[in-house]
Amino acid sequence: MSSNHPYAKELEIATLAVKRASLLTKGLSDSIQSLQKSGNTITKDDKSPVTVGDFASQAIVNYAIGRNFPEDEIVGEEDSESLQAEDGAEISSKILQLIKDVQSETSSYNGKLGQLEDINQVYESIDKGNSQGGSKGRFWALDPIDGTKGFLRGDQFAVCLALIEDGKVVLGVIGCPNLSETIIANDKHSGIVGGLYSAIKGVGAYYTPLFTSQEFIPLDKQKRISMTDNTTPETLKVVEGVEKGHSSHSTQAQIKEKLGFNPNTVSQQTLNLDSQVKYCVLASGQADIYLRLPVSDTYREKIWDHAAGNVLIYESGGQVGDITGKPLDFGTGRTLNSKGVIAGNKQIFDKVINAVQQVLN
Repeated sequence: MSSNHPYAKELEIATLAVKRASLLTKGLSDSIQSLQKSGNTITKDDKSPVTVGDFASQAIVNYAIGRNFPEDEIVGEEDSESLQAEDGAEISSKILQLIKDVQSETSSYNGKLGQLEDINQVYESIDKGNSQGGSKGRFWALDPIDGTKGFLRGDQFAVCLALIEDGKVVLGVIGCPNLSETIIANDKHSGIVGGLYSAIKGVGAYYTPLFTSQEFIPLDKQKRISMTDNTTPETLKVVEGVEKGHSSHSTQAQIKEKLGFNPNTVSQQTLNLDSQVKYCVLASGQADIYLRLPVSDTYREKIWDHAAGNVLIYESGGQVGDITGKPLDFGTGRTLNSKGVIAGNKQIFDKVINAVQQVLN
């Protein structure tokens, strides 16, 4: 991709912002693990490390976008109201300190991303994420820490940023701080840890290590990735969430049975991963199917949970839809007006949708 491509600047700013936010969140996740190893347990109710990470990550990315593309809106997960309350002072100062530390560590980015200097700038940047989205114009969708349970466990989480124009995702960048380059099974991971996955509509999907270089690596120096064309049940692999609360694992088991998976090997052919890391594993040809079935009739997915992964799948040669196979529509506001998410290589996608429909009906 040449430097005069229409999205060249967007890709560079998005990449550097995601790299900076990934470094911050990785440091925080690692420090939680150190605390736990020394006997200080963090309960599921103690959301403070996630809160700090979410807000700091969102502030960094939103500030970079606002500085470079002041006309663009952002659909973000967080707002600063709770931080500005009387009891938010302590957590606010932690957030500011983490941001200052990572800005110092990645000072070569300051010219392009700018620097947040005080807490009011941080609040202002977080609150830039208040866009309602929609089917017209251009906006970004950000998930500052996707996969909070994985983040707390020191497992998989991601920083996910996508650019949406007239309801279509045109660019996506996903930073996966704890993702190994190669995943064969849940207990078999190898290669460089930390991956950066990028896609631009019509240009392709790419991978490069997340932490080995602080520089922006142009796409032509990155590894182009593509989905598989596996269709036989013996060779297929499925990615699903770790948390049962996010999708119906029991129904997903029935779908795999319909697709002809061997009950003796199905567990080795299922990868359980938090966050949009699942899309990255699929796009890089290490799995073939992604199942996320609705847990209730009323639940609707947030657009920031799927936007970056959506363009990554299409640009790596795959297909994404809801449980009926209909493409996801990112122009209906902050949520998707559809049920569930199914992705797969093009050869298997229709067969998977057919199995989903049979099981659900």
